[in-house]
Amino acid sequence: MILCDKDLRGYIGKGWLKIEPLYSDTIQQNGVDLRIGNQIGITRKALGTYDMKRSEAEDFFRVMNIPPDGTEIEPMSSLLLHTEEKISLPPDLMAMCGLRSTIARMGFVAPATYVDAGFSGQLTIEVFWSKPYRVRLYKGIRFLHVIFAKTSDVVENPYRGSYQGQSGVKLPKTLLGE
Repeated sequence: MILCDKDLRGYIGKGWLKIEPLYSDTIQQNGVDLRIGNQIGITRKALGTYDMKRSEAEDFFRVMNIPPDGTEIEPMSSLLLHTEEKISLPPDLMAMCGLRSTIARMGFVAPATYVDAGFSGQLTIEVFWSKPYRVRLYKGIRFLHVIFAKTSDVVENPYRGSYQGQSGVKLPKTLLGE
């Protein structure tokens, strides 16, 4: 079951779902809109092969703060954004993330991103700017739409992975040992 605005207000009011800060325009009809946080992860120029089991993400990404006057994104480029808001999900709620329609119509593309029951922290989302011209990006813009779905029961193993509690842009972990 996907939660509607009334359900979301109820979950937040009871403290089961936390969204901080919570703005007056956050809760939408069937989800919430979250804002771009103060950091961005930019892909560095090719430095060789990215080895999913051995490479250090810092060798391939540069994390920087977004200045008040915004930052320019190069044409056809991939970046990591994080949400200004911190969310905390109870053990019976998961989430699905997608770009707001307006942001997608401008030319941004993002793969489906899922948030496990029990997750707490800011979300880091990969976004691709698909146009052949630059775009200026600003912190605080509502960019991400998050839909919450109730699981059939409380999960036995709430999320406790390496992204738990993340703040700012969190670079990908290596897959060594998987």
